[in-house]
Amino acid sequence: MGAWFLGPRAENAELLERLVVEALRDHVFWRRNYHPEDGFAIREMDKRREGYEEKVATLTQELMGLLAELKRDVPFFSGRYKGHMLGEQTIAAQVGYFATMLYIPNNVAVEISPVTTRLELEVAGQLARMIGYEPAGSWGHLTSGGTIANFEALWLARSVRYLAVAAAGAANELGLELPVRLPDGGEAPNVELPLWELLNVTNHDSLDLWERLWASGSRSEVQRAVANHSLAAIGYQEYSRRLALDYGDPLPAGVVLVAATAHYSWEKIVRALGIGSNQLVHLPLDRWCRMDPDALWEQVSALARRRQPILALVSVCGTTRGERGGSARSGAAGEDPCRAGAGCDLPCSFRRCYGGYAAAVTRRANGTRRTAEEIRASMGTDWPSDEWVTAMVALGQADSVSVDPHKMGYVPYSAGAVLVRDGRTRHLVATDPPYLSPVEGAAPTAERFLGRYILEGSKPGAVAAAVWLSHRVLPLDERGYGYLIERTVAGAKHFHSALAGADLSPYCAVLLPVPDINIVCYLVCHASLRSATSITSTSGCTRA
Repeated sequence: MGAWFLGPRAENAELLERLVVEALRDHVFWRRNYHPEDGFAIREMDKRREGYEEKVATLTQELMGLLAELKRDVPFFSGRYKGHMLGEQTIAAQVGYFATMLYIPNNVAVEISPVTTRLELEVAGQLARMIGYEPAGSWGHLTSGGTIANFEALWLARSVRYLAVAAAGAANELGLELPVRLPDGGEAPNVELPLWELLNVTNHDSLDLWERLWASGSRSEVQRAVANHSLAAIGYQEYSRRLALDYGDPLPAGVVLVAATAHYSWEKIVRALGIGSNQLVHLPLDRWCRMDPDALWEQVSALARRRQPILALVSVCGTTRGERGGSARSGAAGEDPCRAGAGCDLPCSFRRCYGGYAAAVTRRANGTRRTAEEIRASMGTDWPSDEWVTAMVALGQADSVSVDPHKMGYVPYSAGAVLVRDGRTRHLVATDPPYLSPVEGAAPTAERFLGRYILEGSKPGAVAAAVWLSHRVLPLDERGYGYLIERTVAGAKHFHSALAGADLSPYCAVLLPVPDINIVCYLVCHASLRSATSITSTSGCTRA
């Protein structure tokens, strides 16, 4: 690992400087040799004119001031700092970001980022393989962070949840009778299905129905019919009215199920999407701070009895808020509730904004899975459990996964990622501005315009290059990120043990259970405090 990071004492300063200078010189060479006949815009005589040296002096002085201010920042690089879950950046990511930043690519469309758009899609494919998706059918991209990744995941989940309803409505308007595959394996024509059954067609079967609809008539006719029945086109207010008129069976508002420790971004997201914060249902945890599967199925069964749609189940697997053991039982959240007798489809999304890269621990160099016993033997510890590895494998069953390379991927901000198991889902939210429309006749597999599928517009290609280069140097398996994360988990467990046994008198350390990843959640308080509630009122807490 000594060659991967700058180091807490900048031990690899010469290496980083050499690579940064190489990147800068290479960029300068490119500029000077791109149509050299064009001549110079800034001449040597211009540098001797009045005002030039003054501006250079101002630039230099202000830079010195900025550098001085930055010394007040947080020393994430130091082993002495344990206040946040952030750490170093890999040298590969730093150099990749710096080198690409000079070219200012914008990954909104391939016309202005022909190289970094390709790199971004390669990165998405690498992350998809790591978590267990089939790269040929899945899709993903980088975002500005976990919040936007979560937003897009729920945006897509809501779109596909109401997809069968929209497709059935459009087919009815066009006089079409299309077969709809049901969760029990049977089929029924769209005209015979009530609203509740349409809302519980699986994602895959909804997308199959969508494709059959578009293949059934002219594009303009289908497009007009879809616009009359899709939530995206007519909005929540008109949509609810239409459902009541068309089916005479208005259902309760759809809910989003999240763990009690879910990130606060989820409340922002359901508000922004118009779902409403009252429809965000927090599920209880067990003593290990993990989502309780029994409580989950009780909630799912109760919702099914009321015929209340579930827009998404958000299972948290490794978070910045201390649900450190969530990863160890996420497999239970991926089970099909139909098998449990709930009678509904459960769209499942895993949120691994912090801990997504931990899946690399389970990968051998050839891409196959390592067993828990194999990993324990390589580490010489009792981590991970068989259950933990099972949970990592369960990621591949989720409809979507969000990952933050700028956390456990050790790359610069801002780099989140959203991945969907069925890549067709992205077409449900596609929007084409006239000035960036895909080229007519382009190959259907060519992603010429990422901006048509995503929430953001302009997006830095430098981030994609940073993640891509870091993945090249640290593969997403036991040789690279897997090895690195194993070491950090070992360090976290050692730190947890040291805190548990430390004599901090007159203070005490309050600890959550032993971590399953490399976050240690703890609180140092005075021994006179006797309850967790009184910590905020400065009158009490208990030693854990």
